[in-house]
Amino acid sequence: MRFARSPLPALLLAVVGSILVPGSARGTGTPPAVNEVYPVPSSGVYTIQGRGFGHAHGLSQWGAYGAAKVANLSSNQILHFYYPHTTLATFSVAQQVRVLLTAAGAPPKGYVEFEPADGLSVTPATGPAQTLPTETAAGDPIDRWRLRKSAAIISLRAHTAKGWSVVTPDEGTSATVSDPAALIAVDEPNRSATKTIRYRGEVVAELQAGALQAVNDVLVESYLRSVVPSEMPYTWTAAALQAQAVAARTYAWRAIASPKASWYDIDGDTRDQAYGGFGAESAQTDAAIHETAGEVVVDSTGAAIFSQYFSADGGWTVSGGQAYLPAKHDPYDGEVPNNAHSWTASVAASAIAAAYPSVGTVQQLVISGRDGHGAWGGRVTSMSVVGSAGTKALTGAEFASAFGLRSVWFRPMPPPGAPTAVAATASSRTVTVTWQAPKPVAGAAAVTGYRVKLSPGRHVTTTRASTLSASFASIPVGSYTASVAAKSAAGRGPAASAAVTVKPL
Repeated sequence: MRFARSPLPALLLAVVGSILVPGSARGTGTPPAVNEVYPVPSSGVYTIQGRGFGHAHGLSQWGAYGAAKVANLSSNQILHFYYPHTTLATFSVAQQVRVLLTAAGAPPKGYVEFEPADGLSVTPATGPAQTLPTETAAGDPIDRWRLRKSAAIISLRAHTAKGWSVVTPDEGTSATVSDPAALIAVDEPNRSATKTIRYRGEVVAELQAGALQAVNDVLVESYLRSVVPSEMPYTWTAAALQAQAVAARTYAWRAIASPKASWYDIDGDTRDQAYGGFGAESAQTDAAIHETAGEVVVDSTGAAIFSQYFSADGGWTVSGGQAYLPAKHDPYDGEVPNNAHSWTASVAASAIAAAYPSVGTVQQLVISGRDGHGAWGGRVTSMSVVGSAGTKALTGAEFASAFGLRSVWFRPMPPPGAPTAVAATASSRTVTVTWQAPKPVAGAAAVTGYRVKLSPGRHVTTTRASTLSASFASIPVGSYTASVAAKSAAGRGPAASAAVTVKPL
């Protein structure tokens, strides 16, 4: 969805059109027409202002924290705010969920590796359970076990100081590892090293489409003991942790009702919910899970909703296409200051040119569409990169993804406005230029200094932000124009000028 067109005329190399201020466009049904033009800063690097972190559908985690810590809302009130038109129901605490352990690296490695323990057993899909010893018949200690893909079946292997040996050549197409202590230590590849993660429940090795997969079959309530502290800091207020527990439980129950495949329900990573195993658990989040045991957010039919959540919405959520996932103003997100609610990032014009080489040298960014919610007119829906050789039209999401921005609610930071009250006087052959600071520009970068130029000739100097005058000595007789421009991290702003004449002595 990117289209080429002719570059805009050079006279448009300035910030023009509609740039909305915080709080504008709230509640409007039609997104505002915008035409924001941002020339490449003199530094060659755009400073990007942004709001929010994530897709902004459903519950804001920083918003839940602010609602609990500052507004003193209960977990039920938090859930009602972020998931309107819903109710709470209590589901069974005996339900299991099947979690795909993508981090275990089973498909590329071809095996599931785990550590020995007293009472550990392996049960094939058909056949009795086999209790695994901690040493071989010869008395060699076993330090690792593997369920390994062997053609179209799974074999069981043991590792000692002498190497690997086959214990059971045929475990069928699936095998379940069980531990009476309910904590199975899985050795997972971590780049060049291996880390051990302990999981509650059982670990199932599955041959699917020719690949060996690892699935953790675990109680939903036990699964949450890892998910909640992996998704939200355990030090946060109890009501926020409880709201997160209910949202995560609801998400899991919806996955159970609509599984990813016949053999598993949910991914064990951030494609669904972060899942760090036993080591992620904490007493605070365990308490939040216990306090909300079985609680699930349901719709009018009694079904678990798609309880999406994210880090921060910057002050507005985004519609998720359901009545319980509306776009709405969020007064709680930002109540606790953080760098997810509002942030800055740097994007070099050279990086933009490298991403979209057909535009040539980047001249400006043009934002042409926003969703109409909140500061600056809200999240970017459409924009263009304009260069010396052409233009690329793209969505805000495409731009944000290309340059690692935290959300699609952003804008390049405008430079300061033009200095005011510029005046120039000549005394003998010295020209003195004075001015006042620019009028405020909403959201503009702070003034870091001023560039003062006297034309014609090569008479240029710079001052600090606190210095509002400059002098040029030994200026030849003639007529001149003195111009002053404010400098900033976002580049120089427009210049203001004044005429001056140097007369003969």
